[in-house]
Amino acid sequence: MIRRRRRSTFAVMSLAVLAAICLPAALFHLKRSDTHDASISHRHLSILAQRKDDQNIPNDKDILSLLKAFDENGAPIPPTQISPYTLDDVISVLPTFEAVFGVVIYDPSTDKFILHYSNNMRWKGGCHKLVGSFQTLAHSLRIMFPERFATASGQPELALAIASGDYPEVNLGSASSFATIRRNRNCFIEGTSACVPSDLAPVLQFGSAFKSPKIFPSMIAMPMPQNNHVACFETYAAHQEICRMHLPRDKYSPRGLVFEETVGVGWDDLIPSVVWRGTDFSYLHRFYPRLRQPDFEMDVGSKLEMLRSKLSQPPATHLTTIMPHDNVKVAATLAMREVYDQLIPRWRSVIWTAEAEREAEEKQKALPKDSKDVVVPWANMKFASAMHAGFKTPTSKIPYYQEFEEHGIPAGGEGMSLETLARYKYHIDIGGGGGTTWSGTLEKLGLPGLLFHHETPMKDYLHDKMVKWVHYVPIKEDLSDLKEKFDWAESHPELAKQISDNATRLVKSLGTQEGFSIMFDEFYESPLRAVVEAFQPSNRRDSGWLDAMVDNDLRPIMQCSGYYSHDCEGLVKDVTFTRKAQHARDFERSERRQ
Repeated sequence: MIRRRRRSTFAVMSLAVLAAICLPAALFHLKRSDTHDASISHRHLSILAQRKDDQNIPNDKDILSLLKAFDENGAPIPPTQISPYTLDDVISVLPTFEAVFGVVIYDPSTDKFILHYSNNMRWKGGCHKLVGSFQTLAHSLRIMFPERFATASGQPELALAIASGDYPEVNLGSASSFATIRRNRNCFIEGTSACVPSDLAPVLQFGSAFKSPKIFPSMIAMPMPQNNHVACFETYAAHQEICRMHLPRDKYSPRGLVFEETVGVGWDDLIPSVVWRGTDFSYLHRFYPRLRQPDFEMDVGSKLEMLRSKLSQPPATHLTTIMPHDNVKVAATLAMREVYDQLIPRWRSVIWTAEAEREAEEKQKALPKDSKDVVVPWANMKFASAMHAGFKTPTSKIPYYQEFEEHGIPAGGEGMSLETLARYKYHIDIGGGGGTTWSGTLEKLGLPGLLFHHETPMKDYLHDKMVKWVHYVPIKEDLSDLKEKFDWAESHPELAKQISDNATRLVKSLGTQEGFSIMFDEFYESPLRAVVEAFQPSNRRDSGWLDAMVDNDLRPIMQCSGYYSHDCEGLVKDVTFTRKAQHARDFERSERRQ
C-alpha cells in the first residue's frame, strides 16, 4: 500500500516543567479540586505522557548537523506506491467512515466525473469541503491526464475514494457500544497500530490526516480545500502559474506571505514573546471528547475565595511572597491552572499567558520608579474571535470572554495582521478542530520569527516537508514544554535564528517555479497518478458500475465534466453544496423555531 515516512509524535505531561515556573509552583501547596477529575480519561492523559523523548531538546551539535542536512526544499518525499485496487475495494471503504466521504466515478459513457454519497451517512456542514474537493479533483484529473479520460480512445471507468473535512470522519463504532468507541478512539490517537484494515483502497483525504502511517495505511494527505492550498495546485496544473498567495505580499499580491523584508524588522529587533491570535474552537472532539472550554463560575468564580484564603496561609510559597494575598488575578490564574489538564490546547495557551502576565507585573513593580523599561510577558496567546450566535465575532463583544478578562485571565485579544505578528520573535500554530491550522503553519513559517510547532496526532500535507529542529521547534500536544522551549530559544539565539531562516527559505521556495513544481509533483501529481494507474477496471462496460452503486445505497449528488473549473451541476435538491447555502438554511431553520 502507501509508503509513509515518519512516526507520529505525541505530547507529554511534564510536572518538572510545570514546577519550574513561579505561578504553578503554588499549586503544589494547594489541594487540587477533584470536581472534574472523574471526567478526565486517565488513558488519554497517559497517551499524552508517552514518547516524551520525541520533543526533548537535542544538544547543540546535533541541531547543527540537522541544519546542514537539508536544503531549502525541505524533506524529500518518496514516490507514492499503491497496490492495485478495484471498484469493490473502493466500496469496501464505506463502513470505515461516518460522514464526509464520497465515491468518485468517471463514467466514459457520459464523459463525466460523478460524486456519490451514501444514504446511510449524515450530510453535515463539513460536506461542502468534500464537494469543493471533488470539483477541484475533476478539473485536475482532466487537465493532468488527458489521455486517460479521452472517450475516443475507449478508456474504462475509474473509481476513487475521497474524504475531506477538518479531520477524517472515521467510524468509531456503534453508539450503543461505549467500550468499542473507547477502544477505537484510543487506537486513532495512540498511533501505534492499524485502526482499519491495512489493505483498504487508497483514500484521498483533502484536509488534515493522521500523522502516524500505522493508523490508516492507505490514507493520502492531500492539500486542504482552501484557496491557498488545493486551489493553488489546481491553478498550477492548469496554467503552470504560482499562486499569488505564495508570493511575497505587495500591492499586486495583497494576500501574499509576509517575510522580514515585508516589515523591515530584523531578528534582534523582534518582540521576545510567543504570540498567537486565533479563534476559540474545539479540538479533535471526536477523539478527545472530554477536553473542553472552561466554565467561569465552575472553574474560577466558585474557587476565588477559597484560593485567596489558602494563599494567605503557611507554608509560604514563591507566589505568596511576591503577590498581595487579596489579588483576585492571582487566585483566578491559579484556579485556571487547576483545570489545565481538562482544557483544549488553545485555552491552555491562555493559562500560560495569564501566568506570564502575573510574572511580568511583579517584575515591573520591582523596577525602580524612575525606570522607563517595560517588562514584556513571555507569552501573548489570546483569542481574537469566536463563534457567537452562528457568526465569527470579536471576543471583545462576547460577555463570556469579558468575564475572564475582568479577573486577569487574558482570554480575548485584539486581532493581528500578519504584518503585526511579524514583529514578534516567537510564534505557535496551536491546533484547532482538526488538530492543525491549515493556513497558520505556512504563514508563520515565513515570518522572521521562530515557529513553535504544535505536535498533535494529525498532520497536513505540508508537514511532511518540515523537519523538527530544522524548520521549527516542536511543542508537545499539551503545551507543557512551551516555557522550556521558549527559554531554550532565548538562551540559544543563533540556533533559533538559523531554524527560523531555514523555515523562511522553505516557504520562499514555494513562490518559485522550481520549488513549487517539486511540491506539485510530490503532493499532487504523483499521488493522483499512482491512484489512477493502480485502479483495475471491471469487465463491465458502459455504465455497469451503476449496479454496484445502487446495491450499496450510494446515490449520485453532483457531476462535473472537468474541462473547466466549475462546469458542475448538482443532481439532488435535499442537500446544500456550499457553506453559504448551509448557513442560509441554518438561519432559516432558526427563524422558524423562534
